[in-house]
Amino acid sequence: MKLVNLTLKRRDKIKLFLLCLISATLPFAVNLGNLAIILAVSFNVLFFQKENIHKIKNFKAWYLIVFFIITVVSAFFSKNSALGFKHLDLTLLILLIAVVMINTNITKQVISKVARVFYLSSVLSTLILLTYAIIKAISNNSIEGLTFHEFTRLYDQHPVYFSMYLSVALFYVFFISSKEIRQVLKNKPLYIGSILILISGLVLCASKAVLAFNFISFIVFFFFKVKSKKRKIGFILTFSVLAVLIYNISFIKERFENGLRFNDNIASFQPTNDFTKKKLFTYEEKTDISDLELRYILGKINLYHTVKDKKVLFGYGQGDTKGYFNYYYFSYNLGPNWYENFNVHNQYIHTFVMYGVFVLLFFVAYLFYSFKTAILKKDQLHFYFLLLICFVFIFEVVLVRNKGIIFFYFFNSLFLFNTFNLENSNTRH
Repeated sequence: MKLVNLTLKRRDKIKLFLLCLISATLPFAVNLGNLAIILAVSFNVLFFQKENIHKIKNFKAWYLIVFFIITVVSAFFSKNSALGFKHLDLTLLILLIAVVMINTNITKQVISKVARVFYLSSVLSTLILLTYAIIKAISNNSIEGLTFHEFTRLYDQHPVYFSMYLSVALFYVFFISSKEIRQVLKNKPLYIGSILILISGLVLCASKAVLAFNFISFIVFFFFKVKSKKRKIGFILTFSVLAVLIYNISFIKERFENGLRFNDNIASFQPTNDFTKKKLFTYEEKTDISDLELRYILGKINLYHTVKDKKVLFGYGQGDTKGYFNYYYFSYNLGPNWYENFNVHNQYIHTFVMYGVFVLLFFVAYLFYSFKTAILKKDQLHFYFLLLICFVFIFEVVLVRNKGIIFFYFFNSLFLFNTFNLENSNTRH
């Protein structure tokens, strides 16, 4: 009984610790992140406060609940319902995050502490990866194979996701809370060293989309944040030189040049249901398809057949989408063993073909609501986070992996639920 009373007295501190634990484990392996989620949900269920139930009425809360219900319904009505229900363990994360957010009193101070922990965790996780990469390079007498997927293989993390973590951490320290971080790290060399660690990790992740986005966004944010013209010019010049140096690193340059190629024969590709007119990709063509061309091809195939199969309203369903599109990929000789089981590499198209146009509009409405909240609150970190994630959504299906779901819904909900305190404050006054 004494333990329960003590827990009740320190309930808010424990909730803050659990939020920090989720953010701290995000850059690491999936099992650590899942453990943090389980602990947070278990505590918030056991010590749920009835006065927080009213939060469910708000769009930011019931969106998470409704979206999970949509995935359950989609799985149930799929022809391959077993496969549909198999994927519910991932979408369940959305509901679990909702429980944690609804029962937690999120303030600006809470977000600041969670963000600071996330920054330090990102530095530590990257330092471990860099150390591992250096040891591996020395033992193999080569730096080849230490970038992109190989760099984050130790945590079994997708490099694009990991590069997004590092981007948010860098933005936080550059534009939001550099003084606080310097106080935590005690001295300037350590502070600069932590930034160099994050930049090194970002380079080795070698995500074209994230690197390009950061080059533009950091210059724009700095231009509007800093008033001194000399500092603006100095930063832009420094950042531009850094960008040129990074671009001219051999593996970065190769990824950009090879990944962004777009040939005329790909531009002329047209999907069709007429097997006498179908383009059958040859072995040579498949080996030469660039990242950009692949996204173009898969996007056109997915959109065309979704419309032709009259699946616009409700999509193929959570259990059937992969099976249908494997069949279509095979019909263009893109499989087997090539692009079998590949998703469309676009979050918006993926949502459309799996759940239909109504759910896509629901998802887009949630994004617009999030942007509106960030703008009204003048929350730069939230606004940057949304710009980054929505840009990456164009090239990756983020919300089909454990880390992608937690990263997006945990941080976006953290920012959104802070408005409850503003609303309550306005009501009291």
